[in-house]
Formats: sequence, C-alpha cells, structure tokens
Amino acid sequence: MRSYHSKGYPMKHLHLFSGKRTKIVGTLGPASSNRQTLEGMVRAGLNAVRLNFSHGDHTTHAEAIALARAVSAALGCPLPIIGDLRGPHIRVGDIEGGSVTLTDGQPFTLTPEVCAGNAERVTVSYPRLAQDVQVGSLLLLDDGNIQMKVTRLHPDGRIEGVITRGGSLSSRRGINVPGTRLSLPPLTEKDLRDIDFAVEQGVDFLALSFVQSATDIQTLKTLLAAKNSDIAVIAKIEMSAAVDDIEAIVEEADAVMVARGDMALEMSFREVPVAQKRIITICRRRAVPVITATQMLESMVAAPKPTRAEVTDVANAIFDGTDAVMLSGETAIGQYPVETVAVMSRIAARAEEAWRNDEVPRLPDLPPGPSVGQIISHSSTLAADHLNAAAIVAYTRSGGTARRISRFRPRAPILALTPSPKMCNRLALSWGVNPLQVDNLLRTEQMTQTAVDYALKLELAHPGDYVVIVSGNPSAPPGKTNLITIERVGE
Repeated sequence: MRSYHSKGYPMKHLHLFSGKRTKIVGTLGPASSNRQTLEGMVRAGLNAVRLNFSHGDHTTHAEAIALARAVSAALGCPLPIIGDLRGPHIRVGDIEGGSVTLTDGQPFTLTPEVCAGNAERVTVSYPRLAQDVQVGSLLLLDDGNIQMKVTRLHPDGRIEGVITRGGSLSSRRGINVPGTRLSLPPLTEKDLRDIDFAVEQGVDFLALSFVQSATDIQTLKTLLAAKNSDIAVIAKIEMSAAVDDIEAIVEEADAVMVARGDMALEMSFREVPVAQKRIITICRRRAVPVITATQMLESMVAAPKPTRAEVTDVANAIFDGTDAVMLSGETAIGQYPVETVAVMSRIAARAEEAWRNDEVPRLPDLPPGPSVGQIISHSSTLAADHLNAAAIVAYTRSGGTARRISRFRPRAPILALTPSPKMCNRLALSWGVNPLQVDNLLRTEQMTQTAVDYALKLELAHPGDYVVIVSGNPSAPPGKTNLITIERVGE
C-alpha cells in the first residue's frame, strides 16, 4: 500500500471524530482573540471564525486573522475566515448627552440635516428615507424597543411622526422599516474599505448584510472579480425583501446566513421560524451551505449553561437541515466561549444521533436532480447507507460533488479530497464534509487507491469495511463527476 500525506494538514484530522457533523461558526472578539481560548474552541468543535467588521479596526482584525491561521496550522484542521460586512444599516445620529427619553404619544422628527439630537428631532443617516416610506409607515428604533408612526413627509427629507412605544434612544442606534424595500445601495464606503482589507488578507468568505435581492450579490461578486478575488459570498437574509427573492438569491450566493436578529424586526417575529425553515429547505435543495444565526445560546454570554429553549432552538435548526449554527456575542464577549462551543457541539451530536437512530423523522428525501453529477451524488449516498459504508470519499475541485452529497445527509462521514487549499476551507462550512488538501491525481486507479489509503490512515475505515468513492475523469473540467467506485478495504 502506498503512503500519502495531506499537503495542508496532518493526517490526524481534528474534527473527524468530534461526534458531530453540523458545523459551528464562532465570532472572534475580546473574549476569544487569544491563542489558548481559540485553540480550546477549535478542540471543542469550532469549524469557522467570523470577524464582525461593524466593530474593531483593520489592525485588530488582521491580528485575529493571523491568530486563526496559526491555530489552524497548529491543530491540523481547516478554519475558514468569514468577514461580515456592516452593510447599509440606517442609524440615528449623535444625541446630546448620549441619549434621550421618548414618551408615548409625543411628536418626533427624523431629519437628514446634521444636528445634535434631542427630544424633538434626530439626524437620520439615510437622507432618502422619506422617499421610501409613506404616511402610516411604522419605524422601529433601537432594535424595535422604540416605535414611531409616520404622520407627515416633507420634500426636504424630514419625517414627522408620533412615538407609539417610548423608551431611551441612544446615539447611533439602528432604524428598521418593516416590510419596505429601500433604495439603499448594497455597499457603503466603509464596506468598500473593508472589502479591500478582506481581499488583501485573503479571507475565505464575505458576508453581505441587508441583502434585498440577487442583484446585491451580483454587485459584490462583480466588485471582487474586478479585484481578481474569488472570495466566496454569503448572503445574509434579514430583510423581508430578501425572503421574497430567496430563490434567486440562493442561486447567486455561495452560502446563505439566516440572520434572525434583524429579520425579527423586518417581519413579524412569529414569521421568523417559518422563514428559517423555508430558507434552509431551499438552500439544501440547491446544495448551498446555510448558517443559522443570532441568539442561539445567548444566555451563555453570562451563564455557564444554556436555557432549555436555547437547546431546543439549536436542535431544531439542525432538524430543519442547517449546515452550520453560529455564535455571536457568546464567543466574542461572553464569559464562557470554550464552554459555549462545547455545549453547542453536544447538542448537535445528540440531534444527529436522533436522526441516525430514527428517534425523530429524517429530513425528507430530495429529488436527485437532472444532472449526472446530482444523480451520482444521490446514488453514492444510497449505496453508502445500504452497505453501511465506513466513509464516502469525494474527489472535488469545485466543491460541488461534496456539497451535493452533503445535502442528502448520508450516515457515513464525507471525506472531501481536493487539490485546492481555498476549496478545502470553503468546504469546512458544509454539513458532514471533512476536507483535506491532496496532490492533484491524474489517473482513476490512483484516485481509488488514495481514497482507501486515506480512509485507513484517518481511521475512518478498517479492513472489511466498504468505502464509496465518488470522482470524475481526472483530465475533465471541474464539475464533471461521473463515477462511483465501491471498494472493500483489504480486498
């Protein structure tokens, strides 16, 4: 038997035996931007890191990127980096003294004029807002804690209204306009600077905030292409307009994030679970990785264990078919970042065990689709399940083969072998996929032998086990998967 080694990572792949297949994304911040904590999080099951460009500066983010890459190399596992763009969020301006108390029934004005805010008026960051709303529109200030009903619109851009739910309004707080398609451009000047930084640093993903249509994704991809960058784009779904255009957005995006925080402000909170399930289903059907985010284990920012409702929320997202679940403040500023990742890993492992043991209904079968690659991926899953195969090994250059297999949720682990280090990191977000970078193999027989060798070396398979191998003609262009090989180890 020939000996092979992974170009990018040691042979003992850290997450192959972590006990869970759902991926975990953790946000880096003051609580987690040190070597010991981040290594602890990765050992506990972290699969990707998120940098929130709404906070911090480029120096801080560059240090976090260097840390993530050092930990990835030291522990021998891919650790993709997601840069989360702030996007065109509407905000109020500065307020005298930092905050003001607004009471029910009082008049209040939003103005494009730069002024020191007070109890009568405040600057709005989007001068054209008056052209996008109408009399009777409901505006939500400070994450919905304050509500204002529009009573009059002025040609100079002022918006008069009456406060229908009062509270304390602080400087720079956000404004949401539920159910309204805004004329905002998808990228701000800050976003453009952050994109340049991300390209320079070579991050793996950029998450586009406040997406309203597929055109927004195209705009970012065109900009990246002009910079000779192939950074993958994540569409954050938080606007009601994006939910309406979800099919087209999923078609354009490389991945999708169900960002439930602003989504709960943009539509009725009772609609969020329905939207979450619909988005996840569409992404799974299209083999597009999907991340479920926001307040998943929020109580663990300050507590060592989650609430029952949070545990159920994480498990239900997995039962829905999400590829990944995300932690925000829990790992960025929380008191228990490592413990939070460990808890999420245990919840995911138990939910997946319930699937395998038929304690809960498995995800509905998907039609394999019309292409040869889709049919091959579906057939490999059926073969692996019926044979109780130890592993499915997929050779992939574009990542499509591994993602298509993943969407069928096979019982066997998926080992994705790719010559591309970038693809290795991207595939780390897909459910159940364990990516390894390998040499580019030129013959089908070499692919088969190498797949079996890796399955043995990684202790995925043992003599007598079946391994299902999915590949294509090595000389064919990417995306031409057309071959299934079933090998019994040792025969």
